[in-house]
Amino acid sequence: MRSPGFMALLFVASCSDPVHDDAVLALGPEALGVPPGPGHRPGQPCSECHDGRGPGNLVFSLAGTVYRSPGSRIPLPGAIVRFVDSALQTRQAATNCAGNFFVLEDDFEPAWPVWTKVHFAGIEQPMGSPIFRERSCAKCHADPAGPTSAGPVHLVPDDFPLPPSTCP
Repeated sequence: MRSPGFMALLFVASCSDPVHDDAVLALGPEALGVPPGPGHRPGQPCSECHDGRGPGNLVFSLAGTVYRSPGSRIPLPGAIVRFVDSALQTRQAATNCAGNFFVLEDDFEPAWPVWTKVHFAGIEQPMGSPIFRERSCAKCHADPAGPTSAGPVHLVPDDFPLPPSTCP
């Protein structure tokens, strides 16, 4: 007869999703000096960890990172990211000092597709196509831009002047 501990371990192992586990592992370790929280992992696919399967505690319906311009990885804090889904529900989220934003699934479960715009300093930048299923911007907007990626989300061209950041 097997021990109860062995049976519990077998049960936990059988409930694991190796594809999900590999995707989370592929993100690598946290950046040195940046604790887990709203400012961590800018530009990475938030939904890998924040999809209800962990390891992130919060579940996001939409999340991502906004940068100032395509040629830099300078975050754009204080931008407002607005969403409208196919049922005409609207939500918005502000970017933090890392450029990250998120909408909790408890606050908004979108009816796909979703249209989005970034607003900052009187500038409005709509996304060219709707979002059909991905909850994380970085799934389609990975760095660098190429045949399988639109490139990181940004507001303006490289040479466009923007107000200085208020973040430390």
